Formats: sequence, structure tokens, C-alpha cells
Amino acid sequence: MSQYKVLKSVAHNIGHSFTNLMNNAEDDYVMGHILRFARSSGCNTLTIDFATGKGRPPELLSDPISDLPARYSQFFWDLVRRHGSEKSFVKAATLTLQYDTTTQRPPRGRGLAYESPYVCDVHITDDRGKDYHAQFSGWWYPERLEPPGKRSAWWKFWMN
Repeated sequence: MSQYKVLKSVAHNIGHSFTNLMNNAEDDYVMGHILRFARSSGCNTLTIDFATGKGRPPELLSDPISDLPARYSQFFWDLVRRHGSEKSFVKAATLTLQYDTTTQRPPRGRGLAYESPYVCDVHITDDRGKDYHAQFSGWWYPERLEPPGKRSAWWKFWMN
């Protein structure tokens, strides 16, 4: 029998996956790409609507993470199913990631970019109007220091 109460776990698991070190794209973590785009564009909040599979603003969704909203929407609905709930139970579902790009702290190692704090909120509303929420926060920094095409030789990494 399908359940509503598992939607709280779905909210937690999708947020944990998004902010996890296993969430990478090409040469950086997804969170690092988003932070780099936020710093260069001035847009500091990403919202993914799992119902539509769309994300905004587009300034935070350039390559190599342009397909992120579609991929995570598919993953979200798979989690709903695997947790024993149903798509019809979900009225709305969003993930909002906000960086405070005005706050930076020194890196913990040489050669690393400055860290900025983030808050990631996942919000699910079921068809009865009940809300399920999960929040994650911490600090993140971009791994990629050079723009594409301007990367230093691999051996310089080991010299730091």
C-alpha cells in the first residue's frame, strides 16, 4: 500500500544526494560548478521544480550541469516510487540551493578557492496540503580554479 509518510524521507534523501560529494560533473562537484556560476553571474539561488523538471535561473545551469534539473527530477520521482509512495500524492516539490557569495572564508588547503556558506532546502507538499521539509547547510568551494582550456599541468597539483 502506498504511503504519504515516506515523503519526509524522500525530501531528506534527495537533498542529501544533491549536496553529497558523490554528485559530480566532469571536473568538479555539482555544488562547486553552481558556486562558480553564482560568483560570476551574481545570481546566488538555484531552484529546481521536480514536478516540471525545470530549474532557474539559467545562469546557474550552464554546461556541464545544464541537464541537472531533468536528471534530478527523474531521480526524485524514482525515489518517490522506491520509497513506496505515488506520484499522484505529490502536489509540489522543489529544491532550493542558496549560496551567500558575499561571505567567504579562507581555504583549508593551499591552492583552493575560498569557501562560501550554502543552505539547501527541499520542500514537498502532498495532495492533502501536508508539507515535508529537509534542510542542509555547510560551506563549499569550487574545485576548478582555472577556466576551461586554461588548466595547469597535472603535476602542479601534486606540488602544492
